[in-house]
Amino acid sequence: MKVFNKLVMALVVCVVPAGSVVAAEPVAPVAPVAPGAPVAIDTQAVVDRGLAALVKLQQPDGLIGEGTGISALAGMALLAGGHTPTRGLYHEASGKCLRAVLTRQDHFSGYLATDYGNMYAHGFSTLYLAESYGMAPDQPVRSALEAAVDLIYRAQNSEGGWRYSPTPTDADISVTICQVMALRAANNVGIGGQQSQDCIARAIAYVRRCANGDGSFAYVASSSGNSGNSGAEGVPRTAAGAMSLIGAGITDLADPTLGPSMRFLRKHYPSHLKGSEKGTESYFWYGQYYTAQALFHSPDAADWDEYWNLAVPVITARQDRNGLWLQGEGPGPAYNSAMALIILQIPNNYLPIFQR
Repeated sequence: MKVFNKLVMALVVCVVPAGSVVAAEPVAPVAPVAPGAPVAIDTQAVVDRGLAALVKLQQPDGLIGEGTGISALAGMALLAGGHTPTRGLYHEASGKCLRAVLTRQDHFSGYLATDYGNMYAHGFSTLYLAESYGMAPDQPVRSALEAAVDLIYRAQNSEGGWRYSPTPTDADISVTICQVMALRAANNVGIGGQQSQDCIARAIAYVRRCANGDGSFAYVASSSGNSGNSGAEGVPRTAAGAMSLIGAGITDLADPTLGPSMRFLRKHYPSHLKGSEKGTESYFWYGQYYTAQALFHSPDAADWDEYWNLAVPVITARQDRNGLWLQGEGPGPAYNSAMALIILQIPNNYLPIFQR
């Protein structure tokens, strides 16, 4: 499926510290869990092993993995556990990660993806700066965040979306969601105001044009048909589309776009989660990252309870004995592990963007 190929290629492969060998362990079979059944897994122990392994991937310059985008996700995984640059067991790693992202920002344009990852990385990095500023206000972070938000304004195209280049050329739904969440997070901490709200409104109009009648979403607004949209394969785009709407403050399931998309997710995310249909493995973490967020913020609390009880055993079984998550899309163990840890720590409610 070509929907997220650019994400996989642009974020590249995470760097493992020199001299270390990370060997993949077979994924243990996961026992079926009845919908709504309570999870009997010590998720904190899983998270503790994961965070300990993740910080071991940190390089001397502060990056975790390669590039600002993956490092930003790793930084968010630390923040989600309460590890800020000033407190928590991993405060030093958290501070180094934040400084690494800040120092790689282009001071003329505000672009945060000058190394790898294009507008995906810029969106994730902007979101990370907003969450960092929200948890520990600091003027250098605010200045960098303002510049990053300004670039998002300039890069929005005439359709209302964004794509890989930091210029207003074309658009797709997968890059657009990254910018919507970044703008919302910045607005939540007092950066953006009416300009951000207007920008988000144009983006939501674009997202609605990507919607299909069955609740799934096309990759770009000009495409048609169900290529890559149907069944479990359509979960990553649908989760991105649904979370775009929720991130913009649209939570009423009577909404003509959100309602069908949430029904589509409920029907198909279990198959995507378990990898039981062809084409679901390639974008496992991206799809589950947005599925988890959408269901956590669903107006129906039962959506999150059911997701949590299905997802925790699957995500736990994918953890290698060294604490990392090695299986998943191309960017590598830092990306996979950061995504897993963010999902598992959503209930902490530490990250402002995840707070209900």
